[in-house]
Amino acid sequence: MQTIPKASTLTELIALRAAESGSNIAYRFLPDGEHESHSLTFAELELEIRALATRLRRHTEPGDRTLILAPDAGDFVRAFLACQYAGVIAVPVYPPMPFDARRGTETIRAIARDCGAWTVLFAGHEAYRDIIREAAPELAELTWVDAGQVAGVDTGGFAPAPVRPEDVSFLQYTSGSTSLPKGVMVSHRALMHQEELILRAGGFTADDVIVSWLPLFHDMGLIGNVLLALYVGCEAVLMPPLSFVQRPIRWLRAISRYRATVSGGPNFAYELCVRRIPPEDREGLDLRSLKAAFNGAEPVRAATLEAFTEAYRPHGFDEQALYPCYGLAEVTLMATGSPLGTGAVMLDVDLGALQEGRLVTGGDHRIVGSGTPRLHRRLEIVDPATCERVPPGGVGEIWLAGPDVADGYWGRPEETEATFGARIAGTGEGPFLRTGDLGAMHEGNLFVSGRLKDLVIVGGRNHYPQDIEATAEVAHPLVRRGCVIAFSAEHDGAERLVVVAEVKPAAGEADLDDIRRSVRTAVSSCHGVQVGDVFLVDAGGVPKTSSGKLRRRTCRAAYEGGDLVAAARQLEGAL
Repeated sequence: MQTIPKASTLTELIALRAAESGSNIAYRFLPDGEHESHSLTFAELELEIRALATRLRRHTEPGDRTLILAPDAGDFVRAFLACQYAGVIAVPVYPPMPFDARRGTETIRAIARDCGAWTVLFAGHEAYRDIIREAAPELAELTWVDAGQVAGVDTGGFAPAPVRPEDVSFLQYTSGSTSLPKGVMVSHRALMHQEELILRAGGFTADDVIVSWLPLFHDMGLIGNVLLALYVGCEAVLMPPLSFVQRPIRWLRAISRYRATVSGGPNFAYELCVRRIPPEDREGLDLRSLKAAFNGAEPVRAATLEAFTEAYRPHGFDEQALYPCYGLAEVTLMATGSPLGTGAVMLDVDLGALQEGRLVTGGDHRIVGSGTPRLHRRLEIVDPATCERVPPGGVGEIWLAGPDVADGYWGRPEETEATFGARIAGTGEGPFLRTGDLGAMHEGNLFVSGRLKDLVIVGGRNHYPQDIEATAEVAHPLVRRGCVIAFSAEHDGAERLVVVAEVKPAAGEADLDDIRRSVRTAVSSCHGVQVGDVFLVDAGGVPKTSSGKLRRRTCRAAYEGGDLVAAARQLEGAL
């Protein structure tokens, strides 16, 4: 296995990589998802980082927080790494779409207030910047530094700021779907350990090639792709998320063209490649180079993995490359993953027993394993109410420990203690991170069953929303896949199951009752629970995060508040 530079911080790693691999390509950029605009070697990258850090240091002190608002991948990478050289804490934020910038600034404003940002590293058109500043006057009062201009900067005498492994590298803000966003404090120590974990899991070397469309302001795109390339010394090809969403074939063509060995995304990405790429567009693809097709960040579905393998096996895809994994920002990124080249571990279990909190094999409900704990990871399955370990095969909350567990939430000591300071009842072992996720262990593999807070409890039985959603989305051909949310809501003093589903544009008003009947029948037959309401919305009506995750609690709040717009109402208004 490749020898990794002995860098204890990301700051050290940037300099070491430029010195040892300076002439190697670090990043290639495909701004439209198809055509390469430019590339950067590690040495060229370090010079750009040094120049921007020189400018940033004129306006900041070590430890200051700096918002990164840069839609372009090249500008973002430069800005994030310049923060490391300047010794300031990077705060990546989701850049709002230009046509919706005013509404999209609300989350940025909340993040800026929470972290006490001092500066904004911005790259983009002046008109775009002016719209954001007009919509958020308090952001306009911050110091804005142009992250897109580094030419001609005098870097003479510049030296990277001294940084310790325990210092915070950046704040990874949660989506804030049910509350104000919280900033996860990711230290240099946690980052370096996480990168080593990923490298050992995949056995990656400088010969590997990463292709990614994932958002860079999220942990999977940033840590699992951009920083992994820096850590390993390999090449990463980056394209905008929107280019993939608009035409998923662009992702697979980039894998084929650049002979990528590493790529992936959430489950919905593989689903899109099955549903939205017709067979004739797949001609010419060669996916034989892909050895790690990771799948994480949302429930991994067996049906999706099987369908993707069936569709792309004729184009060289090897199912042994499938790499389901599990993680979250509070543990930097990946918590569990399988050895590379073993493929996905699938298990047929009894759904009724799973709903009762037991993993019993031999049923007709197929679930996917998310790998095993690796590199100093400790994982416990714990009863969330009693904080006691559950018996073997039992379902409970996933608790994690290890050197890459984050240091807590920025400026929130009580929430930090509650989430990051858990201890096993009776023994006092800990501290552990409480993930809020439910799962069970079987033969060393973790099987994630759902979110604790998303659990649907109807008639005294537990139901995992993703299972109901998977059933509902195939109940009728006019239901949009990956756009269904299930939750329980109180009605007349009792909890009832609600299914919110997007319908395809081809659905006419006459189809809607048929869709509702089909969803009710399918869910009742498969899960033994009656659906109280099937609420149909048009495309885009189901709330999602910027990375495509379903926002169940946001959807429930909108439903209960009467804020969801029914598809029938929109169709009637269009007549």
